[in-house]
Amino acid sequence: MKNSIAAIDRRHADILEVLKEKQHLTTQELAEVLNVSLSTIRRDLHLLEEKNDIVRKYGYCTLNYADCEEVDPSGSEHLKKAIAREAGQFVHDCDTLFINASSTALKTVNYMNAEHVTIVTNNLEINHLPQNAQYNYLLTGGEMRFPKEALVGDIALNTIAAINADTCIMGCSGVSLASGVTTEIINEGKINALMLDHTLKRKILVADHRKIGVTSKCKVADISAFDYLITDQFASAEVIKEIRKLGVKVIQIDS
Repeated sequence: MKNSIAAIDRRHADILEVLKEKQHLTTQELAEVLNVSLSTIRRDLHLLEEKNDIVRKYGYCTLNYADCEEVDPSGSEHLKKAIAREAGQFVHDCDTLFINASSTALKTVNYMNAEHVTIVTNNLEINHLPQNAQYNYLLTGGEMRFPKEALVGDIALNTIAAINADTCIMGCSGVSLASGVTTEIINEGKINALMLDHTLKRKILVADHRKIGVTSKCKVADISAFDYLITDQFASAEVIKEIRKLGVKVIQIDS
């Protein structure tokens, strides 16, 4: 009989607690500590690695500490790319597209099949992406905020206010039933809210499971302001169920 989801979640929590105490352990050592088979612990470690909770090295694993240089502490690159790939399917030929300062939203540019797209963004990191000769790129201008290379302030707001986009793809810091969609920085929150107000057709929220059920500092909008939420299979089932009740179409990608 297969383990229940609750039992698997408990075992994953136990693995993380053991790693907090022991710093790093081999697969064999974890199996012995938790009294489970090697095949079970390997499946668990695979899922925890996909969720970016751990880092697996040759012969052992550790917690994914925020200062590890070989991982992205803001979330799994694998999941972000999968979410961005799905979001790219919502961009149509000749669209004008808003993209905010989110790293996940920006990755969408790599996976769009549409032609003749005008991309409007306050994310200076778009300069580091491969350029498409059929796309127009419009930076909002404004005050640059490090370390994200996000443009904010009145100049950025005035640029966005002068444009009506077909599609908006937006990332965030948190998605909470109580607090809505939130971000860390108030100036970015203003930019994001204005992008939504000036989007005519498709409003798409991209957020991996780490953001679901989380409240950050500054509210951007109610969840119901979005047409779609694209997240991953690890997002809280309870929260996702309630978000669907709000009329938002939720797409959960496989890792």
